[in-house]
Amino acid sequence: MSKLDAYRTLMLDSGCRPMCAIPWTRGLVLDLSDRVDVMEYYDQVVRTAHDEWPLPAVIRVRQYLRMRNRTVALTRRNLILRDSGTCQYCGGCPSGRELTMDHVIPRSKGGPTTWENVVLACGPCNRRKGARLPAQARMPLTTQPRKPTFLATSHRALVVTVPPEEWHPYLKVA
Repeated sequence: MSKLDAYRTLMLDSGCRPMCAIPWTRGLVLDLSDRVDVMEYYDQVVRTAHDEWPLPAVIRVRQYLRMRNRTVALTRRNLILRDSGTCQYCGGCPSGRELTMDHVIPRSKGGPTTWENVVLACGPCNRRKGARLPAQARMPLTTQPRKPTFLATSHRALVVTVPPEEWHPYLKVA
């Protein structure tokens, strides 16, 4: 694995709001094809036999991009992002492997696998609740489960890891 593989490029919309993080190679191609404005560069360059180019850290698309409503897939990773990696019954923060997906209304009682019915639970809480409703088990939820928006999960995905220093001015939420 090259040391350049760790670099990502933050893509902003025309209003300078974070859209997503893309591989630096894609950011460099967009820069070289003059399709974006580069706001920040890394202190790293890519060299060929005859040329060298700085790696783009933050780019802004020039034209207005209409963001369509995208649905968020119900995956373990997205559930951990939504629930901030904490058990929704006891509030504990066990490691990722000790967290389980729990149905608030158990599947045995007809509960669907939807964002509004699935929460993170630590192993002991999930076993204690069993196939009962939270009220029957006397285990109230710390937060009511809801379906996240795409922008909420994509922005969190940007800040789950420590963002590069060059990104900080663009990730400030006003």
